[in-house]
Amino acid sequence: MGLRPENVEPLLRGRFGRPYVWVEECGSTQELARPLPAGGVAATDLQRRGRGRRGRRWEAPAGTALLFSLALEPRTPVDLLPAFSLVAAEAVAMAVDPRAAVRWPNDVVIEGRKLAGVLPELRGGRLVVGVGINATMTAGQLPAQARVPPTSLVLEGHDAVDRAALLADVLAELERRYDEFERDGFTGLARDELRGRRVTLTGLASGRSDGVDGQGRLIVDGRPYTSAEVERVEAD
Repeated sequence: MGLRPENVEPLLRGRFGRPYVWVEECGSTQELARPLPAGGVAATDLQRRGRGRRGRRWEAPAGTALLFSLALEPRTPVDLLPAFSLVAAEAVAMAVDPRAAVRWPNDVVIEGRKLAGVLPELRGGRLVVGVGINATMTAGQLPAQARVPPTSLVLEGHDAVDRAALLADVLAELERRYDEFERDGFTGLARDELRGRRVTLTGLASGRSDGVDGQGRLIVDGRPYTSAEVERVEAD
């Protein structure tokens, strides 16, 4: 099913997604969600100016991806909020596929192939979390020059992808993980793709990843990194 309100709203199981705003096409769901109350969600079938981390473009043919943004008003102190990108990415991973893992700081991957991305943006105490999941994209529809080789749920063996049901599942997991984060802070990653593997950070370092610390920083050879690009992950 598509993402129209009549398809999505009956499937919602918590407070996230209320209100729910859907448009067939927009510039960015981040801007649509920004004025919504906490828990509000804006979704679309086509983003004309979708963006990812560091201003990269997020592109997908109409109706082939799950694209939405969630408005939040966290009580967590601002200096502790950066770790929520990992929490949100793991929530997406948990909802979409048993094999999905988090590649620091905000990608969801399956066996090294990027399935989804998360983009939290904080302005004036309001947090808007953008999520993009490649749902039904074929190999020919995926970007050829992507930083991380891309994939989609269909290409990973999901025969039928109901984007409305997928959205409801992701929102339920996001709500659960957000409430835990607000109560307990960041408690680590269960699905950490990088822990124990040798990684190369663009222009910075190469070494063994010891996972992430309590602030969500990537630890490579004992040194924490707050903002970096994972250029390469060595095979196990």
